[in-house]
Amino acid sequence: MIFNIKHQTNYYFTDNVPRLVQSLKLFPSKCKSQNILNWKITCDNSIIEASHQDALGHQIYNIYTDNFSGEQIIISEGKIETKNCQGIMKGLHEKVNPICFLRNTELTMPGKKIWELSKKLKKKKDEISFCHELNLIVAEIISFKTGSTNNGTTAETSLKQKTGVCQDYAHIMISLARIFDIPARYINGYLMESNNSNSYSTHAWVEVFIKNLGWVGFDPSHKKCIDENYIRISCGYDFTDASPIKGVKLNFSGIENLSFKLDINSVQ
Repeated sequence: MIFNIKHQTNYYFTDNVPRLVQSLKLFPSKCKSQNILNWKITCDNSIIEASHQDALGHQIYNIYTDNFSGEQIIISEGKIETKNCQGIMKGLHEKVNPICFLRNTELTMPGKKIWELSKKLKKKKDEISFCHELNLIVAEIISFKTGSTNNGTTAETSLKQKTGVCQDYAHIMISLARIFDIPARYINGYLMESNNSNSYSTHAWVEVFIKNLGWVGFDPSHKKCIDENYIRISCGYDFTDASPIKGVKLNFSGIENLSFKLDINSVQ
């Protein structure tokens, strides 16, 4: 499939920002399942440094802004062709040993509820089948409820309250997979859920590392492996690590407001 995508992020700063430095991971991943036909990132009133590639294959763009107040608009847009590879991620340009993704963070650290759930499960020799089971278990263990969690909600908290959104499903599955010594990571991207031009939100899912297969994508919030309707943008240990935009403000004492709009249109 071919998609036209426009992701616009709007920041508003109430007071002067003497120095603003931002790091962007908004360029889609280069791999066998997606071919980038064209892509560009623009930002008004700012200098965008030439991109570089990190060890996980992200094209990183740095933005530098001095003595700025008011609205800042960052636009990431382009055309991308995707294909269904049954969730298997081949051709990723990365140099990080998958075993690194056994390490938990504050957001994925298993607590009492997750440990109790893990003890009810039995790992199979066939890890891919076991991960399919994990995907379905997580899909059923909590209910999707917008606004029930926030960016700082942990996997343990979401499981306790039995509600969450896509990032919470992802954090719970990541936490469980790591308990069973399966490297797992958080994926940030887009999901096309219809063929109509519309406004969407970013989406989150999971990749697990399976010996002899490599990284395989699962979406517990939709009970399936990823397919041609998913556009992969960034990865990390958790939501925070995979965040597409990070920034540092120097000597800023005002208020920062954030909003975004995502448009995806299928052209084939």
